[in-house]
Amino acid sequence: MKIAIVDDEWNMTRQIEAFLERFQAENPVAVTARVFHDAASFLAEYDENYDLVLLDVEMPGMNGIEAAKRIRERDAKVSIMFITNMAQYAIHGYEVEAVDYVLKPIGYQDFAMKMKKALRYIERDASRQLVLDTTAGKLAVKVSDIVYVEVIRHYLNFHTDAAVYEVRGVMREWESRLGRYHFARCNQSFLVNLAKVRAIHGNKVLVEGMELTISRNKKNEFVQAFTRYVGGMD
Repeated sequence: MKIAIVDDEWNMTRQIEAFLERFQAENPVAVTARVFHDAASFLAEYDENYDLVLLDVEMPGMNGIEAAKRIRERDAKVSIMFITNMAQYAIHGYEVEAVDYVLKPIGYQDFAMKMKKALRYIERDASRQLVLDTTAGKLAVKVSDIVYVEVIRHYLNFHTDAAVYEVRGVMREWESRLGRYHFARCNQSFLVNLAKVRAIHGNKVLVEGMELTISRNKKNEFVQAFTRYVGGMD
């Protein structure tokens, strides 16, 4: 689970990081977290690979409500959870489809309960469908059915459990879109669903009976992504 913590209070971000470490130790989930101390810097670097944004409501400059609206303009799927001193701010959560809110001062048990709720939302995403604009027409495909995506000239071949679908597109765009669903590049030509990986041997990865090459410059990143996935999400 990739998490962004956006809060201007340094003591609060340290406490949340400590809670996340404890939550990871007590639950079958791997957590990577990045801290931002203002909304503007977070939005400037935002990509669509986050699973959850823990967002303080009251911050100098851009507040959390406005930041959440900006996030939703770019990303309809990421889970958002507000951190606030005042429960009445929670009403704004409906505007941006927030998962929940956590009241300060934060207690671990309440935090862990809210995190489990967020995790259910995130795991549910894996069963969501994507609409592929294939050469044969538009097609809805479950994310969990995609085995890997392959670049062939100006097209992408989506290899699924049922068939292969040819789509005109750019790998970089789909890498960004599928990153939150635990897809990773093993080389320049293949984007792999880590849930479908059966083994890694040297510079080869076995994906549902298909052996793909792991390039030298992608190996560390790919193996680390797979290790985090197996350690926390399988």
